[in-house]
Amino acid sequence: MRLSAGRDDAVHVCRRAAAAASGRNPPPSAGAERAGDSLPHLHNRGVGIFLDHVNLHQAIVTGCHVSYCRGGGIKVAGSEVRNLQITGNDIEYNYDPQAPASADVWIDCSEEGSTVREGTIVGNTIQAKYSPGGANVRIIGQHPQVNHRAGLWTISNNLVGSQEINVHLAACRGVTVSGNVIYSGHVRNLQLDGSRNIVLAANCFDHNPDYGEQELCTGVRLADSHDVVLSGSLVHDCQAGRHTVAGAPELVREGLLEIVRCRRVAVSGCEVLDGAPHGIYVEESEDVSITGCTVLDSRLEKKSTAAICFRGTGRGNLVSGNRLGAGAESAVEADAAAGVRVGENWTDGS
Repeated sequence: MRLSAGRDDAVHVCRRAAAAASGRNPPPSAGAERAGDSLPHLHNRGVGIFLDHVNLHQAIVTGCHVSYCRGGGIKVAGSEVRNLQITGNDIEYNYDPQAPASADVWIDCSEEGSTVREGTIVGNTIQAKYSPGGANVRIIGQHPQVNHRAGLWTISNNLVGSQEINVHLAACRGVTVSGNVIYSGHVRNLQLDGSRNIVLAANCFDHNPDYGEQELCTGVRLADSHDVVLSGSLVHDCQAGRHTVAGAPELVREGLLEIVRCRRVAVSGCEVLDGAPHGIYVEESEDVSITGCTVLDSRLEKKSTAAICFRGTGRGNLVSGNRLGAGAESAVEADAAAGVRVGENWTDGS
């Protein structure tokens, strides 16, 4: 295992031909002696901290300022890693507007043989600027039909903002996202693709009203995933119902919370406010339960068509015990084939 500081990558850990007898390298710690006393500030044109095709156990990144690294702030690629802790850091502006993808924290297990599990991203400030294909936190596994390869992660108590997608989980298993404030996602605040066993709890998905008419909308999208819990969270959209920041991409969505081609998703105890065209939109999904939620359009000029909308075919879906706004057309819209049972809800006019 080698640690080096160069003009391209500030800290580059890569595989050495002679591995330890155990098959794992000794644990590096950015901010400790192994990295040369401390690494308080990392700025460069490559990757800030790069675990590049390594096999290691126990890596800790703490108390660092990792910023302005075009290749990514903290990146793991093509590696087999266990017990990676990223805590108490300021990770900012790690993006490249000319690259097809960027991320402040980037865990990439898409390469055959790579796997990263047992990790924490806790107590960090993670923010950037919009770049096409960019994310503040991105964890990518392999095809879920084979093996997710990325999972057993906790993303908690962070401030995450300002990118195309703030938190992007693709082909992951066993991830908890909790207690975060997540804002200014040009496409989505959180996007979940092809994942399972995911818990999203007690997060605040918000926008900054200080800039007046210069607003970015909010949004959470769950796609092609199953066994997901979304609970105790606040999702509050901007007042315009569309991006008003100059240069922002056009917002394309069907709801503030979108659940598309999913199975066994439980949404409970959430506030979904000022969504457009719908608060919660469900498409081609099964066993989706929406209970104990408040889904309202509190704007003077209403923009919601319906609080909750089900489209396409489905089965085993439930809407019950919610406080729902009426919307321009109805509180709940559902296709006949969507398989929705609407229980007792408190709606406007009831």
